[in-house]
Amino acid sequence: MRTAQTRRTSTAALLTLGLLSGPALAATVPPGGTLTVALGAAPASLDPSSGEASNEYYFTPAYDSLIDYDYDGKYKPNLATAWAWVGTNYKVLDLTLRPNVKFSDGSALTAQTVKSWLDLQAKNKSPVAVNLGTQSVQVTGPLKVRLTMAASNPLALLFLSRTWLSGAIPCAKASANPAILKSATCGSGPYILDAKQTVTGDTYTYLPNPNYWNPRRVQWKKLVLKVVANPQAALDAVRAGQAQVAWPAQASLIPAALSAGLKSAGVPQNILGLDFLDKSGKVVPALKDVRVRQALNHAIDRTALAAALGGGQGSPVSSQFLQGADGYDASLINAYPYDVARAKQLLASAGYAQGFDLTILSTPIAGLDTLMQAVSGYWQAVGVRVKIDNKTQGADFFAGLTSGKYGVAAAALGATNPSLLAWNCCFQPGTVWNPDKTPVPQLTTLVDKLRVTDPTKAAPVARQINSFLTKNAWFAPVYSGKLNYVYDGKKVALTSPSGVQPVINILDFNPVR
Repeated sequence: MRTAQTRRTSTAALLTLGLLSGPALAATVPPGGTLTVALGAAPASLDPSSGEASNEYYFTPAYDSLIDYDYDGKYKPNLATAWAWVGTNYKVLDLTLRPNVKFSDGSALTAQTVKSWLDLQAKNKSPVAVNLGTQSVQVTGPLKVRLTMAASNPLALLFLSRTWLSGAIPCAKASANPAILKSATCGSGPYILDAKQTVTGDTYTYLPNPNYWNPRRVQWKKLVLKVVANPQAALDAVRAGQAQVAWPAQASLIPAALSAGLKSAGVPQNILGLDFLDKSGKVVPALKDVRVRQALNHAIDRTALAAALGGGQGSPVSSQFLQGADGYDASLINAYPYDVARAKQLLASAGYAQGFDLTILSTPIAGLDTLMQAVSGYWQAVGVRVKIDNKTQGADFFAGLTSGKYGVAAAALGATNPSLLAWNCCFQPGTVWNPDKTPVPQLTTLVDKLRVTDPTKAAPVARQINSFLTKNAWFAPVYSGKLNYVYDGKKVALTSPSGVQPVINILDFNPVR
């Protein structure tokens, strides 16, 4: 694999990747030619255990997940053909694996393969391992494993699906030497990364896996993932035929896309706004005071920004949960109406009548940089001296979230997710979207209740979590929008997303016949 900076690869690295990649062509010929997808960010690594869920598209082509979570909100077989909870506390889960599955290196899927990978995740405390939270994994048969969680986790099946990467299982040699996955793939998925046509941080090329157990899922002779951070450039690429799909597409550009004869797909999902990373005030002392965070919320004209930037799809919101989420509470949607006088009063009562200095970590992904520019104007109007540090590369942005250098960051977080999932990824102290490790006993108590609650009955507790986050201003949500795709409908057909599964499986991007 080459890097975007040097475009060079050592002979030794090529040999290593060649051993992992295997033959380039599958036995059956796919119906489609080349599919090029413009994506807003590059992955920091091709190791699925270290992956950020928003970069799922780089992993799904090469790695089947244990469980499939479909658009109808139901769990379906994938690498695991059957599963069952043992007991009623959501701590012990039995899985039965699919027989006759081979990895791209020719080795077979076994219960030991799954155990070795999940044990490695847990040992390394990888981000996806934290979501799943296994205490132990036992081999109970050649194709049977038992997962025991350290704490009750009723969403374990969801975490084992493609969207959350915990169940993406590489070959056995990857468990023995995980370093090989930083720039190569060794999975049981329908495609294999082609090192010779890949440039790290820029272009990722996948070719069919000749060992794949389900050939009908291989729809393209070549799959190219092109990193295009600028939303306008991504749209232009689809219009020019350089790409057939762009994701995530900036909402304000959708009318132009439709006028150009392209199609769009998407469901209300994201809440675009800001995340207060430093609620303890270590980087920006003012942010420790909840009155300051509340003031910054009141200082934003959400209605104006939703209209200007939402592409006709936006709705102003003051809460992190949309309708459909277990934590949704209609009374909190307008918790922070635009009120400059109130914002200034709160700042003065907190001792910051003269304002303070603040740097926002930003990114062009989903047009967040445009939103940050607008928000900075509102905050400057109440005396806060704002600078914006815009990271054009997604990997640099995600690294900045946990760098300890920023008090506030742009955020586009899923808002129809279950609260327990949101806790694991975004609210729990020490996670990527909440690097502040200060314990929050009140939230921990509520989350402990969720862990032993049937997900279909979680709403009363989840709404308490929403109330705490909103009233304590952990975030500054601005407006909700669709998670948009723009695509060339003459060349590619997309499966329709849903509220429970807004991210379309890249394997459901099919050629028009």
